[in-house]
Formats: sequence, C-alpha cells, structure tokens
Amino acid sequence: MTEAFDLPILLWLQEHFNADLLNGFWNVITFFGNKGWFWIALAALLVIIPRTRYMGIPAAISFIITAGINSVIIKNLIGRIRPFEYSSQIIPAVGQLPDSSSFPSGHTAISFAVALILLRADKRIGIPAVIFAALIAFSRIALRVHYPSDVIAGFLLAFAVSTIIWILWSLTPYAKKHMN
Repeated sequence: MTEAFDLPILLWLQEHFNADLLNGFWNVITFFGNKGWFWIALAALLVIIPRTRYMGIPAAISFIITAGINSVIIKNLIGRIRPFEYSSQIIPAVGQLPDSSSFPSGHTAISFAVALILLRADKRIGIPAVIFAALIAFSRIALRVHYPSDVIAGFLLAFAVSTIIWILWSLTPYAKKHMN
C-alpha cells in the first residue's frame, strides 16, 4: 500500500525515540485505547448523567458504528499486515503484539469517533478528549504496531462517521431540546 511512505517514518522513530521511558509512556497511553474500554466507559458515563446525555448518546452511537465499520468490514477487506510483519527492521515496543490486521487503526478510529462528537457538543470536554485521542493515535505509531497511514485512515473514518452521526443527531427532537 504505502510502505514506501510509512516505513521511513517508523524507522526514524525507532532510531530516535526508542527509549524504555518513552516506550513505557506510550504503552500506558495506548492501554486507554485497548478494546475501546476508556471510550466506552466515558460514553456510558455521559449517557447516565442526565445533563450530558445529549452528548453521550451520539458518542456511543459513533463508537459502535465506527468500531463495526473498522473492525468487521475494513480490516477484513484490506487485511494489511502489521509493520513488524512486513519488515524485520521494525521492532514493536508493546508487550502483547496485536493479532488483527493493521489497516485502519482501531485505537485511532474509536478514540476519535467519541472525541470528535464531544468536541462538537462541548469544547470544554471535547478539546481534552481530542488531545487524548491524538496521543492514543500517535502511540500506535510510536510503538510501531501501525503504519502512519493506518492512523490517518482511522482518523478519517472517525471523522466521517462522527460528522454524519452528529448531523443526524442534531435533527432529533431530543437533541434540539437539550443542546445549547
């Protein structure tokens, strides 16, 4: 696919940012994207609290649809191998190697699927969520388990889905009643 673009970036990061402390930091950050647990918990919490339900419901819907499209459809259709499987020069810095295909990044897609809804709903919550999603996305490259293009594709998927969900959600009577 885009290995000619992606591999030099991964090799450069591996050479210049391959310190135990940095790898430990990125492993902690990436943990928050594992199986989407953090974003599921956040969306559930927002749904439970009545005054934030208007953003929790579309965040949960965006998560579910993005995860389904990403993991069930695209990953199975594309079947891109991971960078460390493609090139023996790439040494992943994670404890447990992912066993799914590489394209697009699920961590990135689900993180931004929720964060971009929150950004549209309330910037005070959305800006930190987007920053955290970006850290999770970058962790996948820094740990060398995804190509940069996998992360870009995950973001673009999340952007498209969250935009459609937000537009449709904004048209509902519930959203009109509860949004500023």
